[in-house]
Amino acid sequence: MTAPAAPIRVFQVGSGNVGSEMIRRIATQPDLELIGVHAYSPEKVGKDTGEFAGIGCNGVKFTGSIEEIIESGADVVTFHGVFPDEDLYVKVLEAGIDIVTPPTGSPDGIATPTTRTRPASR
Repeated sequence: MTAPAAPIRVFQVGSGNVGSEMIRRIATQPDLELIGVHAYSPEKVGKDTGEFAGIGCNGVKFTGSIEEIIESGADVVTFHGVFPDEDLYVKVLEAGIDIVTPPTGSPDGIATPTTRTRPASR
């Protein structure tokens, strides 16, 4: 019998309506582990993401820098911000971290991060 695979370490970007829903959805997936949430609002930095999303304290804090994303050891970054953040995309991809965004035309604008991709240059 093989040991279960380690969960995919997810760093969420965006904490609005869709980002909050992602925090809740990731919490229900045993194959995913939320390790951080990047917030564009400085007043959120340092606060507990689970409490913010209404699921109770989860020990995962909001961060506010791209460097913290890169240093986190994430397997994948899910991006659910309002506007594309090309600077973030480039730095994260150059660091070798996968990015998942919602599919175009998704009825609820939410994608559960289970598909991992690498940039074409790899």
